[in-house]
Amino acid sequence: MSSNSFFRAPSEWVMTVIERLEQRLQLGKIETAYQREETEPSAPIVRYQCGECQSINHTNNDGRKIHEIELRFLVEVPIAQANFDVVALDLSSRIERELFNQRFGCVDDVEEARLISNLPRRFNPDNGVFLRVVTIKQRIFMGPIEHDWHEILGTKANVEGIS
Repeated sequence: MSSNSFFRAPSEWVMTVIERLEQRLQLGKIETAYQREETEPSAPIVRYQCGECQSINHTNNDGRKIHEIELRFLVEVPIAQANFDVVALDLSSRIERELFNQRFGCVDDVEEARLISNLPRRFNPDNGVFLRVVTIKQRIFMGPIEHDWHEILGTKANVEGIS
């Protein structure tokens, strides 16, 4: 087996996951959480935040480097919305279901995604926001597969004399 598409940087995995969520949940553009906001949101917003990234000190069995990356999805709901906490719970659960045990179309380049948490994180009445965070971790394999694998074809074994 040969890998023609592969991750060159951890950020490529992050963008793959985000694009998959945007497509599957039809939430619009999911942007980074590192933005300044001057106004209270008028509708629920989903943003992402890169968490812990750990380089594993060995290679996968196919010779590629391994990174374990944490990715957080922040669900912000305006507290002016009726039942804002339940709305945040429902949206974060949809995200969680979509992320759970996914490989995001990169079967040979990742292990299954693991859900770490889905927790409320902030209630900010001054800015009119309630926030829940869904956190996943996934191991990704960096670079191309170094060697092509070939199937070994044998011949019929001479079974005479073998009992």
